[in-house]
Amino acid sequence: MNIRKYAKLAAVPAGLLASGLIVAQTSSAAFTAQTQTDSNSWSSGTVELTNDHVGQAVFEVDKIVPGDSGSQTVVVTYDGDVAADVTMFAAGDPQTDNTLAQAMHLTITEEGVTDPIYDGPLADFSALSSSADGVGTWTAAGSGDETKDYTIAWSLPSTVTEGDVQGVDTSLVFAWEAASIAS
Repeated sequence: MNIRKYAKLAAVPAGLLASGLIVAQTSSAAFTAQTQTDSNSWSSGTVELTNDHVGQAVFEVDKIVPGDSGSQTVVVTYDGDVAADVTMFAAGDPQTDNTLAQAMHLTITEEGVTDPIYDGPLADFSALSSSADGVGTWTAAGSGDETKDYTIAWSLPSTVTEGDVQGVDTSLVFAWEAASIAS
């Protein structure tokens, strides 16, 4: 075979090899620079809510008759470190499907609010069974140890006839929920 023919055939691979070496050497000789941040971190906030009647009833009243009434104040404390809306509602399994619950009147006031946040029959309050349909206007700032007084007053109007409610029991649980507000 002819040497010229081999030289022509070998020229193409030799040229590709030489080009690759030049590019590789040129690439490794380039200047570079980098920058980065310090370690990033995220930490979630807390929502903490208590009241001064935890584990105990606000009312335990026996033998009420038309014309009776009473009231108690519940102090609710928010210790969270993020802003939150606080609402009040009825929790648990209320026993309010009766004439006494329909006849009893409930008025709930929140410290700092002029008008009652609830004013109506006990039975209707029991229908407010989640924070989504609860009552109240308190937005806690998230500064810790924030308190709000809720005064709960009940009455059995004197216009109620004794036979309508005689010997009837009713009950419900008062609850509050704090839901964080997106910043």
